[in-house]
Amino acid sequence: MGAPKQRWTSEEDAALRTGVARHGVGNWRTILNDPQLSSILRYRSNVDLKDKWRNMNITVTPLGSRDKVRTAAKKARAATKNDDHSTSIITITSDADDEIIDAKPIVSVSSEAWNTSISKESHSRLDKIILEAIKNLNEPTGSHKITIANYIEEQYWPPKDFDQLLSAKLKDLATSGKLKKVRRKYRIAPSSPRLEGRSPKMLLLEDVQKDPLKVGNGASKSLTRSQVDAELARMATMTPEAAAAAAASAVEEAEAIIAEAEAAAREAEAAEAEAQAAQAFAEAAFLTLKNRNAVKLMAQG
Repeated sequence: MGAPKQRWTSEEDAALRTGVARHGVGNWRTILNDPQLSSILRYRSNVDLKDKWRNMNITVTPLGSRDKVRTAAKKARAATKNDDHSTSIITITSDADDEIIDAKPIVSVSSEAWNTSISKESHSRLDKIILEAIKNLNEPTGSHKITIANYIEEQYWPPKDFDQLLSAKLKDLATSGKLKKVRRKYRIAPSSPRLEGRSPKMLLLEDVQKDPLKVGNGASKSLTRSQVDAELARMATMTPEAAAAAAASAVEEAEAIIAEAEAAAREAEAAEAEAQAAQAFAEAAFLTLKNRNAVKLMAQG
């Protein structure tokens, strides 16, 4: 057994709050290396700081005996709505066990804000948090769902069903066009102001290129081809720069579609290989069982 953990002192609590206010949540190593705080927190590790901060910002459940703290936390959140520029930390003392709970309006997020049955304002806040995470990660090819989840969990305190909420929200954002999904990675879609500066001809050409050729009945197929031919004819009247930009955009979109198709094909091949392996295992098990039964019959005879 290791040495028992020492109880946190009020001086250590104050140092932790100062470090979070100075360096931000999640930068535990930076807080420990702070010249003014390192001597006070010298017996604490990164995990100690993270756990203590979570306990200081814990959301009080209705089953506990801390209703006063819960009500005060709600009042604190309501007060911060009146001043969007306020970044102060509101300190609340619990009568149950004298714990200090900090309600930080920007960093701390209660489970109510993540509930799927609440108002559209909370859903909009979750959208902003996801977009903020992808923007701050700033990965060239986009961010995977796991990377996004890790970033948000590092900065906030999401509820237990956060994984399901994140999956649903990423799907909604991709469907609405705010995010672009390529190879299971998400990146922020080009904003509408970028499209406003383009000519109507370029926009129409991009819309045709983004709509794949339909292989249904002959009428829809010939109509799509006629649209493409019309746009190709219009390209002849464009300036070389406009035509090059339109062609580059079409090529980029085609490459993204091809990449998604290749990923889907690889997944299908992997699933087929697993199915074949499972079938081979089942056949081998059946033969083994059949041979055992034959041996038993011979032994009885």
